[in-house]
Formats: sequence, structure tokens, C-alpha cells
Amino acid sequence: MVKVYRASKATLKGRAGYGVKYVADLDFGKPIESAGFILVKIPSQMKTTPHAHGRLEEAFVILNPTKMGVNETYYDLDEGDVVVVEPGEWHWFETPKGENVNIIAVKLPNLKDDKIETD
Repeated sequence: MVKVYRASKATLKGRAGYGVKYVADLDFGKPIESAGFILVKIPSQMKTTPHAHGRLEEAFVILNPTKMGVNETYYDLDEGDVVVVEPGEWHWFETPKGENVNIIAVKLPNLKDDKIETD
């Protein structure tokens, strides 16, 4: 089941001259032997093609506000939010008008050919 962690709900903790927010503490049910980190750049006013994965979990770190769909639900996401999508969950992004969106996607494990697309 999709999990959404909101950066706005995390507490800012002061460090030596900077601040940190622990947005998401994740527990995985099985060992993860690899991870792939992908910088995703989506142009303004675009809806990506819905897709799912057969075996991997995917975590997204949102770098600019955007909208994400997972199965039948839409999420308005802000900078710093983290979304974890499980295998078999259909997901896509819709970017706002006038705003390009950047996202860091983390594939767990790093399976490069594990994408299922709609017909």
C-alpha cells in the first residue's frame, strides 16, 4: 500500500549552523541487495504514462510541488515529501502549468527492466 510522508509534518531540528527534518523512517520486509537513484525531470503541464513494477518498490523524494496518482488516488505533494510505492501499484505524475518538476526516484532493488505499462 502506498505510503506518503509529509515534510511539512516533520520537526525541524537544529544542528551546528543548519537544520534537518527526518521525513521518513522506512522498514523493509525483506533484504535489499541494491538500489538505483534516478533524477527525474518532468516538464511543465505534463502527465506521465501510468505504470507499475512487478517486483521493486519505488521511493520518490519530491523536489518541487506536483501531483501524483497512485491507483485511484491523487496526492498533492510538496517539496521534501516522500512517497513509497509497492510492486503492482500504478503511479504517474502531473506537473503544474509553468513549473518543471524534479524528483529523485529510488528503485529498491535496482531492477532496470521491471516496468509494467498500460496497454
